[in-house]
Amino acid sequence: MRLLHKALCFLSCVVFALLPCMADAVSLIRDAEIEDTLRAYGNPIFEKAGLNPAAIHIFIVDDPTINAYVAGGANMFIHTGLILKADHASMLVGVMAHETGHMAGGHLAQGTEQLKDAQLGTILSTLLGVAVAAGGGGGAGMAIMSAGQETAMRNYLHFSRGNESAADQAGLDYLDALGISASGMLRMLELLRQDENRSFGTPDPYTRTHPLGIERISHIRDHVLQSSIPQDALPAGFAARHARMLAKLNGFINPPDQTLSLYPPGDTSIPARYARAIAYYRIPDLPKALAEIDSLIKEKPRDPFFHELRGQILFENGHVPEAAQSYAKAVSLLPSSALILTDYGKVIITRGQAGDLDKGVKALEHASALDNSNVDTWHELAIGYGKQGRQGRFYLASAEEASLEDNMKEAGRFATLALKNLGPDNAAKLRANDIKMIAEKEKADEKSRKGDFPGGKR
Repeated sequence: MRLLHKALCFLSCVVFALLPCMADAVSLIRDAEIEDTLRAYGNPIFEKAGLNPAAIHIFIVDDPTINAYVAGGANMFIHTGLILKADHASMLVGVMAHETGHMAGGHLAQGTEQLKDAQLGTILSTLLGVAVAAGGGGGAGMAIMSAGQETAMRNYLHFSRGNESAADQAGLDYLDALGISASGMLRMLELLRQDENRSFGTPDPYTRTHPLGIERISHIRDHVLQSSIPQDALPAGFAARHARMLAKLNGFINPPDQTLSLYPPGDTSIPARYARAIAYYRIPDLPKALAEIDSLIKEKPRDPFFHELRGQILFENGHVPEAAQSYAKAVSLLPSSALILTDYGKVIITRGQAGDLDKGVKALEHASALDNSNVDTWHELAIGYGKQGRQGRFYLASAEEASLEDNMKEAGRFATLALKNLGPDNAAKLRANDIKMIAEKEKADEKSRKGDFPGGKR
């Protein structure tokens, strides 16, 4: 397991720190099923707002506080604390509708203009630095951000009540157009209001960055009372998806004994068995974990995420050939999941049977084509290319990995080596040259910033 991964993360839930100094403070969770669920919630809202869903990034922040925010134009950040607090899907959908209102209204455009041409790693480190500061860790947050980005922080932190009301109304319009009840949005704001009143000056970050006046709650309550949409009305399947998402997050985030208390053995529902499978895997108790996940697969044999979890459990317990079979099944059921493909590629390369190396590299290349923002995909591709002896591609994949980690010095170094070793691969050379140019520009910008201070120091 690599240093940048948390000890209890699972293969499909890669948690990576943005900077070493913040490794314990801010991290992101990647999980195929949870991302798929949030996309199911968000894409219809984005479309109603006139936004392109494919252009919007949804990030899951591993943080127990209740918070969600948009920044950098088309980036939505949702804390695990908020997801777990939303005991009904409509609560989370309501928050996402409100945040979409901010995006569609361009409320953050001025403050984040400088990010539009930045690499993903730079955007993440900047925006999560802002998030840390918003959550009360101002000193830590400022340590993440580079010079010139304080303006983005100031604009981010100063949401006006007018913008909040506008985002509320836009969110209500989107929900109405989709036939979704705004009762969940109301319930979440009422919960936050209660928390704010109990907190004695230390409310959750959401109430700091989104001014929560009583008039906002009154307006949404009136809307719900006057709406012809039944309270808690949701598209088919959302409730089941939500219950599974909560079970999965509880299983991986909470201590196993807490999960088993919340989902006791007498509960035979799908979410309960799912949570217990994860809890037993983490204890670790392999027989019990496999018994729970196998019962789910027997009931729903075509669910890719159950096969994915089974593969992860087996792989991390050293049963590589069996894990490869489970991942292969997951890929066959959901071939469009870049995260599952990345895990599959890693597992079959590890298995090491005849043809596995080339097969694994192809799976990872497919994953990178579907999603080029996963640092693990590029890391595993670098390993695969190295084993194949493809030095140019090895250096290029390493450059991509370093770039996503916002280590542009290393990204530039690897890109330069890639250009020397790629041969006639023109498309790859163009990409390596792009990374090299970005790294050189960042180096020049940093030199220029230092020149603004006496003696080159701030």
